[in-house]
Amino acid sequence: MEEPMAPLMVSISGIRGIVGAEFHPLLVARWSAALADLLDAGPVVVARDSRPSGERFARVAADVLAAAGRDVWDLGVVPTPTVQVAVERWGAAGGLILTASHNPAPWNACKFVDRDGTFLSPERFPLLRERVEAGTSPFVEFERWGAVGDRGRESLDLHRKLLVGAIRTEAIAEKRPRVLLDCVHGAGGTLLPDLIEALGAEVTTRHAEPTGRFPRDPEPTGPPIRELAREAERCDCAFALAVDPDADRCAVAVPGSEVVGEEWTLPLVALHLLQRRSGTVVTNLSTSTRLEAAAALRGSRVERTPVGEAHVVGRMREVEAVLGGEGNGGVIDPAIHLGRDAAVAAAWLLEAHALTPGGLAELAAVLPRRYLRKGRAKGGADAALERLRESLEHRLGAPADPRDGLRWALPGGFVHVRSSATEPILRIVTEGETEETADERFELVRAAVENLEE
Repeated sequence: MEEPMAPLMVSISGIRGIVGAEFHPLLVARWSAALADLLDAGPVVVARDSRPSGERFARVAADVLAAAGRDVWDLGVVPTPTVQVAVERWGAAGGLILTASHNPAPWNACKFVDRDGTFLSPERFPLLRERVEAGTSPFVEFERWGAVGDRGRESLDLHRKLLVGAIRTEAIAEKRPRVLLDCVHGAGGTLLPDLIEALGAEVTTRHAEPTGRFPRDPEPTGPPIRELAREAERCDCAFALAVDPDADRCAVAVPGSEVVGEEWTLPLVALHLLQRRSGTVVTNLSTSTRLEAAAALRGSRVERTPVGEAHVVGRMREVEAVLGGEGNGGVIDPAIHLGRDAAVAAAWLLEAHALTPGGLAELAAVLPRRYLRKGRAKGGADAALERLRESLEHRLGAPADPRDGLRWALPGGFVHVRSSATEPILRIVTEGETEETADERFELVRAAVENLEE
């Protein structure tokens, strides 16, 4: 039997679905109209990642927004963080991005940006959804329709210049490392190769053309990243970077070291950046505890939130954090903008490599060993999670943190089980001081989930 179609996913991460089934032009039109009604006065930025369906969906969004009296700044194919920077720095009312981020190729999605350049908050997103459900119709007479203009190149230049101005490019240029960069034929190819060169490094690219035809799993994890590390060694690169299709996540791989994967990105940036800045770091409940170790070495502390950029950003504001992000390779530097950004990650990793005598491998050597196991299972209902808590609480020997699914803090790591906001699945993340411990914890959870289905 064929698998049933995944339902439309609606969460603070936006709306996501399979193109032609749950995700279609009428859906985009409805949410675009609701966004026009929600946002304060001013132009709206529209952009997309490189998925072939994105061009038509972006056209629908731009036309609907214009018909609601909004001027539209169309950026075309650019990274999601570039949109956030443009909205904030240009004083737009908000933005709409057509991108399913790390989801497989058949998917597309809408992400919604508020006036300050951050995604709609957990308080604001329900207001948008209410307008969709009410069938909001904010349209004006033809004479008052907005204009649609192209500002794509200008937005990329803005993003690049912000980062070049923040980084010690002279140190990078003196060392002139070579970086292997895999853009998965996504939007990152429009910014990252030029940025890395502008920062003073050499770049060897893989899959840089933004065709939307993904040559690997669009999520920058697993075997493709390990292979990238081997390729970096063959081409004499200092390290390798891999991003997802909308370039808000960045995995790092250093040849000849244990540094391979997305969970290393934020701790390495923290180790480096917290030498400059003192303050709190905010991350989500699924991120490696390696981050706490990095922060402690610099006299800082870590606060955790439910998974999702909007949750992390909200807490960063509350505590005036100096750094934030998620273990999926998303780094948030509030001095640049309040959003996960692969370009920010790449820039700080380059500076860290240049200013550490032994490069990123030496920087990573001070961190404790942590091993993560990530997987998924069918399901996601709250009732199933409550039954899972009853099954696991005694065996794990610790109370569960219920802020986002179930999370158990354990020696040298944790267990986290939660409903995905972007796919109709349960996500399982386990961590331990050894691979065996991480695997044992994962298998324990998986067996408990399977027992629920019987």
